[in-house]
Amino acid sequence: MVLFDRYGGAAGALCNALSGDDFAGRLGERLTAHFGRATLPLCSTDAALHTALRLCGVASGDYVLVPSYTYYSYIRSALNIGAVPVFIDSDPINRCTSVSALETALVWCRVQEKMPRVAIIDNAFGAVADYDTLLPLLASFGVPAIEIACDALGGSYKGTPCGANCELGVVGLNKRIPGSGAALVCGDDLGRAEEFSRLRYSDGENYDYGMSNYIAALNLELFDSLEATVSRAQKNYAALAESFECVLPPTAGDAAAYAPIKTDVEEQDGFTIKKIQPTHKLPLFSGAHFFEHEQGFCAADKLAEYALVGMDFSFFKRLKLSRLLKREG
Repeated sequence: MVLFDRYGGAAGALCNALSGDDFAGRLGERLTAHFGRATLPLCSTDAALHTALRLCGVASGDYVLVPSYTYYSYIRSALNIGAVPVFIDSDPINRCTSVSALETALVWCRVQEKMPRVAIIDNAFGAVADYDTLLPLLASFGVPAIEIACDALGGSYKGTPCGANCELGVVGLNKRIPGSGAALVCGDDLGRAEEFSRLRYSDGENYDYGMSNYIAALNLELFDSLEATVSRAQKNYAALAESFECVLPPTAGDAAAYAPIKTDVEEQDGFTIKKIQPTHKLPLFSGAHFFEHEQGFCAADKLAEYALVGMDFSFFKRLKLSRLLKREG
């Protein structure tokens, strides 16, 4: 027999979800208050990015400007539509989209007489991009932007929450809220997004992308842990910086998801360690266009020399359980 305390945190939230209450709607209201813009909870980051790309009118054959120093799955979402990725190098300081590389790519697209449909800007692994420079540059070429803020949930740029800086934002909740899942799209008018994700009737293209009521209930209950999670990550970042001389400093507003460190260690209890290969160097993209930060200097290659070290949520769960068992033993 399994007993649930329906008032006991996450377990209680899941039990409450059986009541039929609209937890996805309640979560959307909570997220809208956090971001200061309309939000739409969806089932996954891939679903949210697919929705955002379609809202920007991306179709087969369109150019989409994408970062190289990022997760491959973000680029895959553009490929699934049939879009053509044009890779942009990183800024060596803030580790996000390079302004100089972006400008070169935009001029190149204009010469080709084929402007990109949208630019994807990733707050790379918790770092935060220079939106004061990037967004006016894109606007001068008439190109909208999608902000990806999965690892940067809980961070901000000059007071604006990460995920709410561009025309549209895509935020994966599971990266920063332990034990939860799914994602959201953030923007000013998401009526078409509701139709595309089958949350409102549409006889056009649509997909079953809605967030499960159970997952929404869990996310709603765990959202209160976000501030504590980011605070703990920032303290970990500071501790790592004291222990290693070769830790890149956090960027302004950094949510501190990962600290870039030069190390050969592949596993460490309490931390996840990732080695990121620049996406434009994957065999699939051998013929893709790539624009460097500076001629003859690829910042993404330099960043690939660092390992990304972040919190391991599973470790903290195990640690909490082991302490509980010792106490009860």
